[in-house]
Amino acid sequence: MSSNFVPSGVYPALPTPITDDGAINYEASSDHVAHLEAAGVHGVVPAGCTGHAATLGDRGTDLYEEHIGYVEHVAASTDLPIIAGDGMNSTAQTLELAGQIEDAVDIAAHLMISPYQNCPPQDLIIKHYRRLAESLRKPIIAYNVPSRTGQNIAAETTLELAAIDGICGIKEASLDFQQIHQIGQGLDQQQPDGFAFGSGDDPANHFVYREGGTFTISVAANVHPRGTLEVWEAGVNEDDHRKAAALNQALDPLHEAMFQPGEKNPISVQYALNLLGFDFGVPRAPLDRRPREDDTYQNRSEIEAVLTALDLR
Repeated sequence: MSSNFVPSGVYPALPTPITDDGAINYEASSDHVAHLEAAGVHGVVPAGCTGHAATLGDRGTDLYEEHIGYVEHVAASTDLPIIAGDGMNSTAQTLELAGQIEDAVDIAAHLMISPYQNCPPQDLIIKHYRRLAESLRKPIIAYNVPSRTGQNIAAETTLELAAIDGICGIKEASLDFQQIHQIGQGLDQQQPDGFAFGSGDDPANHFVYREGGTFTISVAANVHPRGTLEVWEAGVNEDDHRKAAALNQALDPLHEAMFQPGEKNPISVQYALNLLGFDFGVPRAPLDRRPREDDTYQNRSEIEAVLTALDLR
């Protein structure tokens, strides 16, 4: 493996901006990445779940062409480290896509969701990631998001992954605070070399830092990078977990507005970015609409109010 990258900091999980005719809006992507870089984020994550990676094969001659091209474009837009979202629902497809991305782009690491739909048991999750780590040149951040995959990566499994050469971290998005604590305690005892603990849910950022975490792959940072960075500075650099908790809890209205009832990420974050002047449109089908504003949901109004309250617009 050719990289010693270990994630530390705030890495926005980039949405993929889409034009009215369904193409990727590369100009909007570049403008947004430049804004994030100026704000001081530590890297960016294209083509993850917030990037609606499941639709990135909709425009192209094969399943991977558009996905690879988008990661290439983001990398060309910035000098920041690139963590490429490239996990698929089979081991073979993941290896094929990730290998092509490594050949095309100078990435820092892969972000690899555990196999969705297949929902492998814990021993086969380990086997899956071990094979990926043994086959690829760049390190892997494993991604636990049971709301997307239908299968949790247990704390004990994460500790086994931490011992595998080539796996440099875990993005923990279970929102299970007991599990987060177990992972933190286990890593503290195990002290794996070159492995970082990270948050994949903004409401839990401060708690992950308290448990020894060093990074977040964040949705909210797309909209409020400086606020998300302040939480990280307090929780990681200053080791002031009371301050980090207070700062992060002050951002709870934003966190809630990014994951609204009646919506699915990235519908709400793309709407917020549109309000901030970035032309992100709406995600591709089947998530191709703005947040709901009707008798049941006032989601657009909620986002507008939160951005105003935080003095972001």
